[in-house]
Amino acid sequence: MDAMMYIFRENTSLGQLKSNRVVFMNCLFSMQIKNEYLKFREGKKGHKWDSVILGYANGDLPSHGKTKKKWALDFDRVYAPVNINNNQWISLCINFGLRTVEVFDCSGLTHRSHVDPFAILIPRLVKEVQTKSYGKYLHVSQYSIIFASVPPNLNKSCCDCGVYALKYIECHMHNLDMSLINDDNIKEARTKIAVDLWEAASDLVFIERMAKYEPPSVSPHIVDLS
Repeated sequence: MDAMMYIFRENTSLGQLKSNRVVFMNCLFSMQIKNEYLKFREGKKGHKWDSVILGYANGDLPSHGKTKKKWALDFDRVYAPVNINNNQWISLCINFGLRTVEVFDCSGLTHRSHVDPFAILIPRLVKEVQTKSYGKYLHVSQYSIIFASVPPNLNKSCCDCGVYALKYIECHMHNLDMSLINDDNIKEARTKIAVDLWEAASDLVFIERMAKYEPPSVSPHIVDLS
């Protein structure tokens, strides 16, 4: 999952995607949001943001392919993969302009307890990093949650949810119909991901960029969600 999200980030910065105002998170970001939400619920008024979370919103993370750009100011949308109880992958599109969190899940479930933290924390996080630019004009009210419509009885193999999650991101960012991805072509989609990863591993531009990797000013730490 993270390798493909990295490729999306680099392709965006290289101008190979239609828009440069989208950014792609890694799996650790979603884990950090969930962990941050637990701390937020303990004391909303006095909540102090973890430096790692701020690192994502300021463009210092994810460190591989980091953008150095701020959410909402330099980006309109954030895409993120989310793991549900270690047995299901979904993906999200966070839209700052529309103030929405769109959920893509091949099973058609809502997973509200996993999605609500994003809808609640993201507007507050945007305000935190954009105070100098917009200050009091930013609202911290919860984003609306939209559940993308998917056909019933997808993922009959019970092992392709990760492929669906990645391909839903691709379809959405290219403004394509989600129904293009289905059980009839999901194996081919999995193969295409494998080919993309193999090609990226031997791509001279990617190799050069990886050679210039700079550690972030903040280091993600392992979170405990138990």
